[in-house]
Amino acid sequence: MKKVTLSLMMLVLFSFAPVALFAQGEKDDEYDSMIESVVDEAFMRFDEKYNTYIFTEEPPEYEDEDWYNWQYDLKHKRRLRLYSSTLHAGHNDSRLLQSAGSHYPWEFNNENVIVRYNRVEALFLGLNYPNEYSWDERSISLFGSAGYGFATHRWRYSGGLSQQFGMGRTLIEIGAEGHSLTDTKDQWIVDESENTLAAFFLRDDYRDYFGREGVSGWAGFYGRWNTTDLQLRAAYLNDEYQSLEWKTNWSVFGGDKLFRDNPPVWEGRMRSALVTFDVHQETQRRYLISGWKFAVSAEQAGKSFGGDFEFNRYTVDLIRYQPLSKYENLNFRLRAGSATGDVPPQKWFELGGISTLPAFGYKEFPGNRIALFNAEYLLNGKIFDDVDLFPSWLLRNTNLILFYDAGYAAMVPGDEQFSKGFENLTAQTIKSDWGVGIGSRDAKFRLGFAWRTDIAEPVHVFLRLNRPF
Repeated sequence: MKKVTLSLMMLVLFSFAPVALFAQGEKDDEYDSMIESVVDEAFMRFDEKYNTYIFTEEPPEYEDEDWYNWQYDLKHKRRLRLYSSTLHAGHNDSRLLQSAGSHYPWEFNNENVIVRYNRVEALFLGLNYPNEYSWDERSISLFGSAGYGFATHRWRYSGGLSQQFGMGRTLIEIGAEGHSLTDTKDQWIVDESENTLAAFFLRDDYRDYFGREGVSGWAGFYGRWNTTDLQLRAAYLNDEYQSLEWKTNWSVFGGDKLFRDNPPVWEGRMRSALVTFDVHQETQRRYLISGWKFAVSAEQAGKSFGGDFEFNRYTVDLIRYQPLSKYENLNFRLRAGSATGDVPPQKWFELGGISTLPAFGYKEFPGNRIALFNAEYLLNGKIFDDVDLFPSWLLRNTNLILFYDAGYAAMVPGDEQFSKGFENLTAQTIKSDWGVGIGSRDAKFRLGFAWRTDIAEPVHVFLRLNRPF
């Protein structure tokens, strides 16, 4: 009887085994498909960020292609790029992008989650609800952010509202906000995400920080026409400035290297009027970009406003992305700055290091007058398709880079006019360097090698995740 029962049990098990194995196989296939989908999406996002076609198929070339955007091909489950333009005004029809050349009166962040790491706050985590823009109607927008710095043990926040009058291609905005921020003037040198990665992994923090607490109000006019956008703002700023201390020296790598000290600022109440004007026209071509950017800002702080500081500060930026051929670009930037009066350190200009003079020490040359020239020649590897030295798919996703930088900084007496000090621009007072590099298809991700032109020094090597301008 026991043998019969055992035989029946074995028969039942063997009968259901194929069904169980089939069900398990379906689960394994579903799991494999999910993993494959996640990996494919990660690869596509890499190609999207760095404008490459390493993991995605490159669309065919046409003679009239001048620019492109992203489109998702549902049939082949891959992302293909067709041609269109990119605008600073009206990102997703609801956001404005910040021009790094100007200093805006509020914390400008279009991300919903804030994650940053620096030598002052260490890890900072927060949430952000960005200001959104209604281009076709009258509306009120609320915005704000809040987060916590684990080294400072302090909450930082901002919040405000704006009244908008959208007219299709133009928009008028009136707004006000209050804030308590860990702020910096170095947005034009390196963006927050790249700086966070450098600080977290390599113990290199390229920003200097100060506390800024207060309120601001502004009026803005924004326009967008085809591939061009314009942003004009006038703002009143009322802020209390505080120095912040270096709080951490931890990073994943870095060995015995130390973070730089965070320089002190002049503390006190600053009340000022700020005007910024930006125009952008950028077109993303198949291999490189073309277009130009222009930004100018003027800030006046006076004791007549009731603050503790009295100075004037002006900046001008001109950037050109000039195509030379289908595979070549000549890009350059001209930047100038002048500040008069009793200028506090948090309003000084500095040159040296990444994005300015990469063969020199970081912020080696401070002053209340600066002039900066950066130029780079980009050659896309697609031009070498007929050469059998490397795989063509690798070449067409890289750019060879040749660059040159020249800068001038001086400290001029505060009672001099803003144009004074630039007459000392000579071959002896200008610092310059040159170098070569290799970059991704859009030249954002790049490895560079820079040499000074005045003295013989070892090569300065740098790795960037974004273009210097």
